[in-house]
Amino acid sequence: MGKIIMHAIIKTVLLISLGITSAMALAGPDWDVINRARAAGQQRNAAATAALAKEAMLARCDEMMKQMDAHPMSGGKDSQPMTSPKGPAEVK
Repeated sequence: MGKIIMHAIIKTVLLISLGITSAMALAGPDWDVINRARAAGQQRNAAATAALAKEAMLARCDEMMKQMDAHPMSGGKDSQPMTSPKGPAEVK
């Protein structure tokens, strides 16, 4: 008789633990954790993209500065008037 009761108790404990485990598995993922991880990833990507854009802008600026150093502007009276992308400067 004691053996039957002990067997029933073990079976009950196993079934309860199996039920709890199954319920946890069927509950699905924790979407708050997933969304926080996604947001952190997007934030890292945005920071990296901004750093790359800044680096590219500085490289373009350095290139323009080198071009300006290679072609110094002269201000003598024989020099041509400076032109801008909008066209020649008008002198009144």
